[in-house]
This record gives sequence, C-alpha cells and structure tokens, in this order.
Amino acid sequence: MQKIPSWKFGDTKKEADSLLHLVLSEKKKATSSLHDSYERKNISLPKVGDKNIIQDSNGVERCLIITTKVRIKPFSKITKAFAKKEGERDCSLSHWRKVHRKFFEKRLKRRNIKFNNNILVVCEEFKLLKIINK
Repeated sequence: MQKIPSWKFGDTKKEADSLLHLVLSEKKKATSSLHDSYERKNISLPKVGDKNIIQDSNGVERCLIITTKVRIKPFSKITKAFAKKEGERDCSLSHWRKVHRKFFEKRLKRRNIKFNNNILVVCEEFKLLKIINK
C-alpha cells in the first residue's frame, strides 16, 4: 500500500495555517505550483485521484484531500474561476496574480530563472475528504 504524501501549503507558518484554514472551511478547493519544480525535482505531476494529507504549521496532520482536476497553463492564462477556487482573500484574479507572481518569482530566483507570463503553472483542484485532527 502506497503511503499518502503529507505536506504544508505555503512558505511560512502563517501561510501554512491560513491556507489550511481555507481548506478546512472548504473555501480553498485548488492550489497552484510551478511546472518547472516537478521537472527539476523529477517528481510526478499530480493526477486525478491522488490523495494528500495537509499539515498545519507545526507538522500536525489535519485533513485529507483528493485531487479532482489537473491542468497545466501559462501564468497569463489562469482564469477568474480558478482564482476563485484558490479561495484566498477576495478570490479575484488580480489578487491571485499578485500573490502567486511574488511566490513564483521567489522560487525561480533561487535557480536564477527570470519570471515571465508564459511560465507553466500546474493548476490542481481538490476536494476535502476528511478532517483528521481538529
């Protein structure tokens, strides 16, 4: 039996807890990541049916999610509908672009790659299956 991956959202404790809260309240139903990260780390892309355990900032496993849809799109082609599913702040596309551009730029800079609007983004939608620890 394959072990279910367990991880946190975001780069900071504050982000991890804030984004987890959105998942637990079912406001956050999607996440996005750089396609380049999967290739560089030689990790398989997410696929429909994948299960993941989401941790809080202290590493406590809090919930189980299942991937329901995966699309790869250039940053410039992310839609309002997808931004809304990410569930952050006002759920607007402008907020999504601002926050994710900053997040992606930081990751790319570590590898001396310059951000551009055609950078590929893995858009993953998911459903909350179970709350593990309240």
